Amino acid sequence: MRDVLLRRYASRNHFLGLAASLFVLWRMYKYAWERWLQEYSADIFWPAFPYPRTRLVLLMFVVPVWGAGMAGITLLWNAFQRLQRRKDNFGGRTRPRPAILSKFLMLYIGLALSGVFLYLTQENAIDYRYRAVVEAANRVKRPDGYGDGTKVFIGAMFFNNAAVLPYWIREFTKVIHYLGTDNVFVSVVESNSWDESAELLDEWKAVLDQLGVRHLIRTRDKSVERPANMDTAYPRIEFLAATRNLVLAPLVESGGYDIVLFSNDVFVEASAVVELLKTNNGQWDMVCGLDLHRWGMYDAWVLRDRVGDLVSSLWPYFLDEQGRQAVINDKPVPVFTCWNGITAFSSQPFLPIPLRTPGRLSNKPLATPLPSTHPSYSQSLDLLLTPAQTPPLRFRRSGDSECFNAEAYALPYDLRRQFDMQRIYLNPLVINSYEYKWYWWFKRITRHWLVRWWMNHVEEGQGMKEARMIIGDKDKVWRWDGGECHPW
Repeated sequence: MRDVLLRRYASRNHFLGLAASLFVLWRMYKYAWERWLQEYSADIFWPAFPYPRTRLVLLMFVVPVWGAGMAGITLLWNAFQRLQRRKDNFGGRTRPRPAILSKFLMLYIGLALSGVFLYLTQENAIDYRYRAVVEAANRVKRPDGYGDGTKVFIGAMFFNNAAVLPYWIREFTKVIHYLGTDNVFVSVVESNSWDESAELLDEWKAVLDQLGVRHLIRTRDKSVERPANMDTAYPRIEFLAATRNLVLAPLVESGGYDIVLFSNDVFVEASAVVELLKTNNGQWDMVCGLDLHRWGMYDAWVLRDRVGDLVSSLWPYFLDEQGRQAVINDKPVPVFTCWNGITAFSSQPFLPIPLRTPGRLSNKPLATPLPSTHPSYSQSLDLLLTPAQTPPLRFRRSGDSECFNAEAYALPYDLRRQFDMQRIYLNPLVINSYEYKWYWWFKRITRHWLVRWWMNHVEEGQGMKEARMIIGDKDKVWRWDGGECHPW
């Protein structure tokens, strides 16, 4: 009878213990959810953060921690029980060993180890396939670098970016060592900042001097007047276009570089920059990264799919099947236009005709004349004009008869229309963002193999078609030579 009572007593205690442990799990999960909301929920576009996916991510953190904690508690309880059995063996009979506790202990240890496994396997090899060579280039530095000797003109512009510049400078210094200090020119324009951006760039300027890197870093620049109102309108676009042209001024004056690598004020890893340059085995005219933010894909104003249609801000971003499958399979996506945080493109269209490398631009007249809406339409009436003889390209605002868009949109559009450069890609592996918390979320979390499995096999892009990013009234989207136009 005593054994029966002991078993009933033990069973009740085990049930209460299980209930208590599940309550602890619920409380831990609730706390994690509240912390996530506190950190991320302000102003986000919720469809870009589906509840099931977000809850899966939180469980990936919470359950292993809970398992480790419960394993520790169970071990302590077992130790306490053994001590009690030694003190009191109930009249010579040993108290029944709590076998169920051993089973729970194995479960808890398994859950804790699953967390270790998830942590150790968090990185996809494809996301960091150039990390080793970048690290080697920064351990043993060579003036000619570790790349293929391509001459790269690195350009950037900054305004109040003290939060991103330490990271950006560190990563682009790594990129410079990979490319080779003899193979790069760095051109940066910082203007109108009231934080420490100028000071940080001044410090980097001294580092570049020590490395022997050719550069022109303009800080506190006021040569391009900043509009009083920087809302999205023609004055803003004209200012940005003029500043980007100022960044490219050393290239235009002297030439000597094969490609332009132009970065916005984004968090991006050095290995991802190399990934960008290696896109499609280097067979491209322009290639872009993937900038992600609180509403998912950030630069929907500029990005168009391969036929010029608008895209979604939700993964996998493209409504056409070819683009959709390319993103799902981590392949370069053919697009009509892009920029998306960081881009690389041929330098040839920007150079004065005498500085261009013979054979890089076509000597055949354009098969399709410029549309009458293009600002250079009258120039194109010269039927003998070829891309090789077309005047140098510049960043510009959209023409009065064109769809209102960014200077970053006009660049790939002009590459296509004026220079017949059709090989334009977006590389979904080149993740970047303007804030570190979003960068961490999309680069570290949504690229985890378990989260990707969930996105590929459970979500399957559900709802992304309904979330096509349209700036303005969706019923007023219209099409022109450059594809679909946002109806501002």
